[in-house]
Amino acid sequence: MTGGPELYGFPPPERLPDLRWLGPDYVSVLVYDLTQGLLRQDPGTRVMGVRCEGDPELRATVDTTGVIRAHDASFPLQVFVQDGAGRPWRLRGRWTYSGRDLGTATATITHYWQLGSAEGV
Repeated sequence: MTGGPELYGFPPPERLPDLRWLGPDYVSVLVYDLTQGLLRQDPGTRVMGVRCEGDPELRATVDTTGVIRAHDASFPLQVFVQDGAGRPWRLRGRWTYSGRDLGTATATITHYWQLGSAEGV
């Protein structure tokens, strides 16, 4: 991500094969989705850095044939932003992806942010 935020602590994609349902570069997908969500709240927001504070929590659900059809991946993050007024913030929380009906024509992937704290820095 040339010119994008600084990224720290994310496990390499090859170490997390269970995240292939997010694509070959889950980190870029996550940072893009997170940035878009923050921009919807404050169009002047600038994401300066994202730190993954540990391995993601992964939960898979298999159907009766043993095929994974649902998957959740939850990442503990620190997000360093500058709001539209130029103030720097450190956000701590969890970013979660939920994939449902994976491997079918009706597959969906949703995501959400669970804010733990916001501190001016």
